[in-house]
Amino acid sequence: MTATPATIERGLTFKESSHRYKLDGQPVSGVTTIIGGGVPKPALVWWAGTVVAQWVLDPNNSTHLTGLQSGYTGEKDDPSLKFLQLLPNRERDAAAKRGTAVHDLAEQINLTGGADVPENLEGFIEGYLAFLEEWQITPVLAEVIVGSREHWYSGKVDLFAQSPLLQTAEEIAAGWVIEVDLKTSKGVYMDTALQTAAYARAEFYMDGEIEKPIPPVSKAFVAHVTPMDREGENARYGDEPLGSSLYLLSDSPEKIDEHFQHFLHAKAVHEDAKVRGKIKLEPLTVPALNAA
Repeated sequence: MTATPATIERGLTFKESSHRYKLDGQPVSGVTTIIGGGVPKPALVWWAGTVVAQWVLDPNNSTHLTGLQSGYTGEKDDPSLKFLQLLPNRERDAAAKRGTAVHDLAEQINLTGGADVPENLEGFIEGYLAFLEEWQITPVLAEVIVGSREHWYSGKVDLFAQSPLLQTAEEIAAGWVIEVDLKTSKGVYMDTALQTAAYARAEFYMDGEIEKPIPPVSKAFVAHVTPMDREGENARYGDEPLGSSLYLLSDSPEKIDEHFQHFLHAKAVHEDAKVRGKIKLEPLTVPALNAA
């Protein structure tokens, strides 16, 4: 009797609820996870402490703070302690939820030309629409998942597009695209160049269940999408320009290649850290001396 070989699952899938990718049926790390684990971010420690300090010093929280202090037991799992420890996570998650909503609306606009925008996000989308018009952006691919079997990573591209203001006519005619990553964070940083390079140098994107090659990318940018006001929670953007501002990350395919090498270095650090983090050291035993 001849055994039937097991069917090998092919393709890249993304589960929205858990934000997890699978490549050929196996878990695969996302680009942002890799960069987060491979590029130091010391400013986050300062930011987390600042969030807690600002909450404690805010007079509007004085009654709540008194209640936390009166109930504090000193134990490591004390609810009052946990509340303060998790304050940065709550602020981060709120910002991430808002960013996801803006990305989803931008995707609808890029694919269909319109979207039903909630009132609290109108300021973001108003600026994004102005950005598309001012820079004459023509979407080519939006929110597609990409993968690399050679380097084993995955991710989701915000936008591959074309623009006569950012490309030559020859590039556009030859099918070259620019890559635009959207950020709704308080600021934008050059770390994003590693992210866009990883997407540009992936081997394929998924069109439904079909793998297709990544179009050639000539340049990469980050669009900082901020609201058109600085009231309430939007005050966090401070003096950043209103609306959507475009910043250059890579001005040529060669610069994208350079940033991609930096991404691979970050990937190596990330993977090494995961391995080292699982190793538990044991104390050495003093060896007995051999008898003469």
